[in-house]
Amino acid sequence: MIRKRASWFLIASLMIAISYFASLSDPIIDESINLVNIDSYISKVEMSNDIDSLTFTFERIHPNPYRFSDRIHFFSRRDAIKKELPDSLSIINFWRIIDQLIIEYNDAHSNAHDSYILTDYVKKGKKFFPFPAKISNNQIIISGDDSMSSTLPPGTEIIKINGKTSEELISDLLKHASKETQPLKVLEISDDFGFYLWKTYEWETEYQVQFKKNEDSSIDSIMVAGVLWEDRKSYKKTNSESYTFKVLEEKVGYIKISDFNGNEKEYQDFYKRSFQSLKDINSSELILDFRGHDGGADSYGEHLAKYFAKEPFRKLSKAYWKITPEFKEAFDRKFVPKSIRWFKPIYLVNEYSSIFYGAKPNEMVEVNYEMINPLPFKEKFIGNVYLIIDHNTFSAGSIFAEMFKFYNMGKVIGKPTGNLYSFNGFALANFTLPNSKLSYQVSSVYNVANNGKDGLISVEPDDHINTEEDPVSYIFREYIRR
Repeated sequence: MIRKRASWFLIASLMIAISYFASLSDPIIDESINLVNIDSYISKVEMSNDIDSLTFTFERIHPNPYRFSDRIHFFSRRDAIKKELPDSLSIINFWRIIDQLIIEYNDAHSNAHDSYILTDYVKKGKKFFPFPAKISNNQIIISGDDSMSSTLPPGTEIIKINGKTSEELISDLLKHASKETQPLKVLEISDDFGFYLWKTYEWETEYQVQFKKNEDSSIDSIMVAGVLWEDRKSYKKTNSESYTFKVLEEKVGYIKISDFNGNEKEYQDFYKRSFQSLKDINSSELILDFRGHDGGADSYGEHLAKYFAKEPFRKLSKAYWKITPEFKEAFDRKFVPKSIRWFKPIYLVNEYSSIFYGAKPNEMVEVNYEMINPLPFKEKFIGNVYLIIDHNTFSAGSIFAEMFKFYNMGKVIGKPTGNLYSFNGFALANFTLPNSKLSYQVSSVYNVANNGKDGLISVEPDDHINTEEDPVSYIFREYIRR
């Protein structure tokens, strides 16, 4: 009888403990701490302290902050910026300094958050440059279509804006573009010229534009009013769905994937349905469209590759993870519910946490990824696979492209990706500067590509095609119908 009561007491205690742990959750992050008043001012001493805080955090968190720059030169540049600070500065203009300083690290995954600054700017009804434009052959050319404007029609060359020459404009805007090579920065700016003009200059109402409508015309000048955010004309395409599937003519499958975010199981179910549909119609041609793919969980790409890989593969050759307390805290918040963190073996089950479980604080952990086998023959797609990429194929999208190319899974068509072969990423932890309250993120992992390339080179397609040419039509013409 006593044993029975003890057993029931033990079970009841266990149930209470489980209920208690299940009730635990992380407190909701108070986003209000990052809300800023762009018109408020910050003193020189406060700005200087914030800049010191930023550089200290990068050295503590980032796996290799001076990968592309000399530390002594960087600190010399930082000290020069601090010396040139005025007695006070508006928050938005100090943010422009912070943005430029972070970009000097040349890591596309580390950046100063612009959303809080932009939100306050838009809320206050401030204006933006009204015309889309692109950089081409060191010139700034009005882009878009003929319906845009009769004032400055597409093809018009911008000579000056508010007294700044096109050469000065391009030089200044490049300092606020986050991609890691100059060609990628140019394309980044060209996607949304007005946004990068806003990031760079304190021009809020009108723009004095000097221009030439063609090579033979003389330089003319016009004053144009800025436009509200909702009235801007941006030609950077946005994607409303993470993934879609359809069958094109001649039984060609087409899968468009815009990101690797969302529920992993739902992606796996989507892959299964899509490849079953291709099998049902006996398709032997598949186009994967990764243009504009902005990243996410790289394991989602591994699930996809299993359907057509010809041999065992892996997403990366290896990675170096800097395991700081801030990284661990951010990782737990994102991937491990607070209710089960007490059960330490759970960290050995998760693909990522098993990597750093037991690591010492601030230890650099080398991770060598295991090879993954393709699906059995009867479940695989048998045929030709074509991958379309462009300069907005980023992060996990670029990892997939490098893996696809390295293991000869098919033909890669388009433009170089928006990430280097080997790059810093996994910027989970966000930080806030102590005085300005400006927020930013810092990479914690260095990913090494399968081909081992370690330089300012992004993933190259097998076939380069012009931006104006439709890559799907190109694939049909050059491969499928030949």
